[in-house]
Amino acid sequence: MFEYQHAPPPPFGTGDEPQPGSSAGRGIAPGGQSEVPLQHSAQRSRTPSGWETANTIEQYWETRKTFFTHEEHAEAWKETSKNLEAYSDKLVERWNKEIDTLLVFAGLFSAILTAFNVQSYQLLTPPPPDPVLTALERISAQLSSFSINPPSVNSTAPAFVNHDPTPAPPPRYAVWLNALWFSSLIFSLSAASIGIMVKQWLNEYNAGLTGTPREIARLRQLRMDSLKRWRVKEIIAMLPVLLQIASALFFAGLLVLLWQLDRTVAIVGSVLIGLLVIFSLATIILPSVTTHCSYISPPSRALFVLTRPLRAVITSVRRFTIGLRHQISSWTIGHFNYGLPLFSSEKEKFRSEHPLMYRVWKLLHPEDVDTAENRTVGYWDPKERTVLSQLGERLDIEVIATAYTATMDTNYLRHATVCMTELKMHAARQCSSVIRAATAKHWGDPREGRAAMGSEVHPAMWSGTIVALMTVAPDDNDWPQASLTGALWDTYWDIGVTNRHI
Repeated sequence: MFEYQHAPPPPFGTGDEPQPGSSAGRGIAPGGQSEVPLQHSAQRSRTPSGWETANTIEQYWETRKTFFTHEEHAEAWKETSKNLEAYSDKLVERWNKEIDTLLVFAGLFSAILTAFNVQSYQLLTPPPPDPVLTALERISAQLSSFSINPPSVNSTAPAFVNHDPTPAPPPRYAVWLNALWFSSLIFSLSAASIGIMVKQWLNEYNAGLTGTPREIARLRQLRMDSLKRWRVKEIIAMLPVLLQIASALFFAGLLVLLWQLDRTVAIVGSVLIGLLVIFSLATIILPSVTTHCSYISPPSRALFVLTRPLRAVITSVRRFTIGLRHQISSWTIGHFNYGLPLFSSEKEKFRSEHPLMYRVWKLLHPEDVDTAENRTVGYWDPKERTVLSQLGERLDIEVIATAYTATMDTNYLRHATVCMTELKMHAARQCSSVIRAATAKHWGDPREGRAAMGSEVHPAMWSGTIVALMTVAPDDNDWPQASLTGALWDTYWDIGVTNRHI
């Protein structure tokens, strides 16, 4: 027989509190007879709850659903679906607005670039020489070759033959100019084409959302997972990069043309374009080499990832250099009977006695090094329903976790507690693990002193987590002994910090 040492806490507002007009705490009720026998009689006739008669942890887990009414379950899933809808709709709306802006720029840029290309492509096919001018040139050559020997006139020029002249090859600058400008046009139109396709994908995100709040939440989570799985976010981030490449190619072609036409104009254009290039490169590089930089863009993120190994090497070399400088500076002042740390009064004395060595020490001593720089940083719908039936439990976990982590609203944990009573034990373990990690990251570790979360959490949240963790199999690779012990300990602390009911 599985025995429980403590009864699970009642749901919100169970009505166990003393009501106005009751005789609780008043001793003997009016009439002079004690109510204690009546209370004992009521307890003997009360039907035990399901969790009280459970023989196993599994049976107890199933009865946890009865902690809350059907209306409370429906309200909890409705609130969960609402939070998820607000998060996902805001994300999709932001993507749509970003694509709309890029499409406007791509359209204007392509129109301007087309006007340039209409004129530049003609340089690749220079017009053939005028046949009339060619004939006149040959006649002039023949007339100049005449020799007069009376009574005859002789001509040394060959006979005139009318043939099609061979066009001259286009100049090299014209080839480069058209290659750059047509490539720029291709990149611009590619960004517009991909942007239109992405908008079609995003429009399908909100299509066909019908059913109960729980089913809608599952469907939203499934589609959100699909957007993440197929890298839609990365594709959207690629669109401005394509337009930036198109702009760079256009400016390069413009410089080729200006240097061919006039030197002064080319110098002015080169300076202005150079300033733009320096600014663009600086905003891309700075987030990778400094902290708290707001110049975050897809190119800067890519550079940050690519330079991560290099930054690790630089940090190691920098730390080694700082340590070496510290040792040398300590050895330097040690010869003059001084030691580190060198306080203000000792600095002045050392400076007055040994000014030259003081300058050397200032160059070597790493006290002014900013260590903060080292810390950086149509046929779809039926398939969806099939996938929902297969992944429903996993989606429930992600729905509850996302609804909380997207807002970090501790008031939602009351609803999350209700929703988690419908999960199986292994699913509840995963869900509570995500919630605990997000809570510790946002509010701080409870064992190190956590800021006030602003709301109590129903005891069933963490008591259910402890029960679920107690059922982990010894051979469960997802929960090694160290992780399981840490999770139980963290949950115990969470009970004390986030619950004032206990």
